[in-house]
Amino acid sequence: MMQKNKNLHIIRKITTGFFTTIFLLIVCLLGYTTIARVSGNPLPTVFGWGSVVVLSGSMEPELPVGSLLIIHKEDSYKVGEIITYEDEYGNLVTHRLVSLENDKAITKGDANNTEDIPFSISKIYGKVKVVMPSVGGIILWLKTPLGICTILLIGGLLIIISSYFIRKVGKKHVQT
Repeated sequence: MMQKNKNLHIIRKITTGFFTTIFLLIVCLLGYTTIARVSGNPLPTVFGWGSVVVLSGSMEPELPVGSLLIIHKEDSYKVGEIITYEDEYGNLVTHRLVSLENDKAITKGDANNTEDIPFSISKIYGKVKVVMPSVGGIILWLKTPLGICTILLIGGLLIIISSYFIRKVGKKHVQT
């Protein structure tokens, strides 16, 4: 019986440590991205990876509105690739690369009739690596006050429910 209590205690410690580590990593990541955005970086990246949400139909049907895009900073880019860059107004734009000459790049949205204004290659944040249709809409909703409250409520309920079941299992082991 003592061995069961000891095993349960070890499982509890491992589970608590795992979830605490995940929670701290998420807090650090959110803190980093928040500080980066406040300091003027429109697209914070971690190890060259970042994400953007498609807000317009300029790249449809390949990139539907509401898609979440995972981008990665590359050493070089090729004509035909879809990239995310910062335009002259500080907006993030995701379009197809149509021309690369010297230090200038030109892009065009697949659904647009005209090319974009040329910009410096240094303004490119990365190449689109993954497209997740509709996920971006969920991400945008989660950033609203209602979405934040929902996440906090679900997180709190998960902690309470898991704690309840761990205690319940512990009491069953003590009784047997």
